[in-house]
Amino acid sequence: PPPRGGGGGGDGKSPEELVDDMAAQFEEDMPDLMDHERGAPGMFEVLDNGAMRSLDTVLLQEMDRFNKLIKTMKTSLKELRKAIKGLVVMSADLEAMLQSFQNNQVPGIWTKVAYPCLKPLASWIKDFQRRIAFFSSWCEKGQPTSFWLPGFYYPQGFMTGSLQTHARRYQLPIDTLNFQFVMKNLEAPEDVQDAPEDGIYVSGLYLEAARWDRRQKKLKTSNAGEMMSLMPIVHFQPVQNYVPNQADYQAPLYKTNLRAGVLNTTGQSTNYILDVGIPTDEQPRYWVLMATALVCMSND
Repeated sequence: PPPRGGGGGGDGKSPEELVDDMAAQFEEDMPDLMDHERGAPGMFEVLDNGAMRSLDTVLLQEMDRFNKLIKTMKTSLKELRKAIKGLVVMSADLEAMLQSFQNNQVPGIWTKVAYPCLKPLASWIKDFQRRIAFFSSWCEKGQPTSFWLPGFYYPQGFMTGSLQTHARRYQLPIDTLNFQFVMKNLEAPEDVQDAPEDGIYVSGLYLEAARWDRRQKKLKTSNAGEMMSLMPIVHFQPVQNYVPNQADYQAPLYKTNLRAGVLNTTGQSTNYILDVGIPTDEQPRYWVLMATALVCMSND
């Protein structure tokens, strides 16, 4: 049989050296830790009630989770590069990390502390950098006019924070509030000039097994060969004692299209965020049979 080479290197590098090059590149591109000290004026201020604004608290928690991940990535990259050079022992974790890098997969040592994401390594890194950019900008430039929901570790916490903002603003009990949803004629965050008066604008959601018809403002069957289609900006508007429209399809929103996810204490999948009511001419049960859902990201 032919000898097993690293293949594809072209410049006579061993598989380990190729991984070392990759690790060096990742190391170079690693972002700094996020720091609330760099917050825009007015961010993270303690209000008269002794608490911060709800969404500032959500942002701090997200920054904290990302910083843990950044630290893990930085340490493991440094260790892996030392192990490849023979300066430290190649532990089982580092061995597995080396294998993952060779297969364009995200190492388990990272996924353990990361958010759910099914992308291969190269796209995962791009997505990771985009998340860091979103939260750094929110911290340093102040609250954005729209929120990239797929970027969050814990979107459920962000939903609660948004309802809490409304509850405090109008002195309403939070457990009487729910979201109603309006699909806007805005496609991307850069199209959003101003934040809504109440609630939040959300970008980056995908429809699976359906598409949103911009002209008719209705849910329609997917175009041929299209697995997922991007939604426009969606206004999540808190409403007291909200009753969803029975004619709408209540589309479940998931973090990834691995619909399962671990069950949490409420018996719901941790991958599930909430239902989004979408106008349709079909009976809602038609979409149930199509298994139509919203997801926060594609897998490529």
